[in-house]
Amino acid sequence: EDARKMGSDILSVRHARKLGREALLERIPVGKRYYLTLDIDAFDPSIAPGTGTPSHGGFLYYEVLELLDGLAKQGEIVGIDLVEVAPDSGSTGNLASQILMKTIGRVLHHRKT
Repeated sequence: EDARKMGSDILSVRHARKLGREALLERIPVGKRYYLTLDIDAFDPSIAPGTGTPSHGGFLYYEVLELLDGLAKQGEIVGIDLVEVAPDSGSTGNLASQILMKTIGRVLHHRKT
């Protein structure tokens, strides 16, 4: 409740899926500068088992990638961090590096010159 009082918009994965990408992006102010913080445990443990608190039913790769692409189109992503990656068989680290690399690519692709 305190976070919401300070302006945070908090959604469950189930609610985010129900809304869909476009409706999620409509909740984010357009034309702003964004700093992204991604927590690896928001992803489903089937693709990100290496985290402190795996939670089944989490986001999948393309759900997050498409949301980040939409965000890069509607504003300026000025920074990003990704947290909670723990050692595992390597799949979580690979996912984390791919998400970061693809986000940077989307930022550069949509950059207004």
